[in-house]
Amino acid sequence: MPRSDPYVVVHGGVHKTATSYIQSILQRNAGRMGKRGVHYVHHRDTRKEFTYPCQLNGYEKLGLDYRRKFPDDTLRKATRQFFDKIGAKSGERIILSDENMPGHCGQCVNAGVLYNRRDVLIPIFAREIAYPVQEVHLALRNYADFFAAAYVEYLRSASGDKLVTEAQMKLRLLSNLPSWKGFIEVVSDAFPDARLVLWPHEEFGRLSQRIIQNLSGPGIDVEKFAQPKRSRGRPTASHRAVQELLIEIDRIGGAAALEKRVEIQERFPKGDKYPAYDPWSQHERAHLTRMYERDLEEVAGMERVTFLRAGDT
Repeated sequence: MPRSDPYVVVHGGVHKTATSYIQSILQRNAGRMGKRGVHYVHHRDTRKEFTYPCQLNGYEKLGLDYRRKFPDDTLRKATRQFFDKIGAKSGERIILSDENMPGHCGQCVNAGVLYNRRDVLIPIFAREIAYPVQEVHLALRNYADFFAAAYVEYLRSASGDKLVTEAQMKLRLLSNLPSWKGFIEVVSDAFPDARLVLWPHEEFGRLSQRIIQNLSGPGIDVEKFAQPKRSRGRPTASHRAVQELLIEIDRIGGAAALEKRVEIQERFPKGDKYPAYDPWSQHERAHLTRMYERDLEEVAGMERVTFLRAGDT
C-alpha cells in the first residue's frame, strides 16, 4: 500500500478578520492537538520561515529590488527544511495559518485593490507547500470595513513623509472596484485540488466554534479547548485617533507625525467612547455593501467552495 502524505490545511486569513484570535486559540491548544496527530505550526514560525521567503522570491520575480534574495533553488531548500522540521507522519494533519499569504494590508491601501501582488505571491506560497493541500480556509469582509481597518493598519506601520491620504485611499478603492470573487479565483487556481471553506467576517461570532472545528479536524473536540490568555496588546486606533493623526500629518509632516501615533492611539483608543474608524459617507458605504453582498453570492456558488453562514445547520 503506498505511503500517504500528511493532510495539509491552510488558513490564509485574510487580514482584519479575527485571524489573530483564531491563531491564539490554535496555539493555546497546540499541545493537545499534537497528541492526536494534528500539528499546528505557530504563525510566527510560518511567517518567518515559509511565507517571508516565498514573498522575497515573488518580489524578485516582480522586479522589486530587496536586499535579501531567495531564488528558486534557495527557496526550495528553505521550505523543505521548514516542513521536515514539523515532522508530520503519514495521514497526520498540518495546519498552516498566515494572513500574509496574499501580501500585506499596506499593499491594499497603496493600490486600492485586494492584494495587488496576489497573482504572484499566492501561487508561490501554494507551490512551496511540500504536500498536497486539502483545504484552504478564508474569511471575507465588507469592503468598507476591510479597507477602513487596512488604512488603520497602514498608518500603524507606515514610515516617511510620502503617505497615502484618506482621500487617496477612498478614490483608489472606488475607482478600482474590489472583488472578492476575483481574489478567490486566484486562490482556487493556486490550490486546484483543495476544498475552499469561506465565511463572512460579519458572522464570525456565531461561526467561530465551527471554524475552529473545521480547521482542527474531526478527531479533535474543540469544546474542550482552553481559551487564550487575555492579551494586553496595543489598543486599536479609533476614528478620532486617525483624524488626529491626519491633522498632525498635515501640520508637521508624515515622519514627525508618525512618531506620535502610539501616543495618539493610546489617548483615543477604540471603544464605547471613541467609535471605530469609518471614512465612508452613507452613500459610499451603501454602495460598497451592495457590491459585497453581490460578490458573496457569486463566491458561494463557485466550484469547490463550502460557504459557511450562521443560519446553516
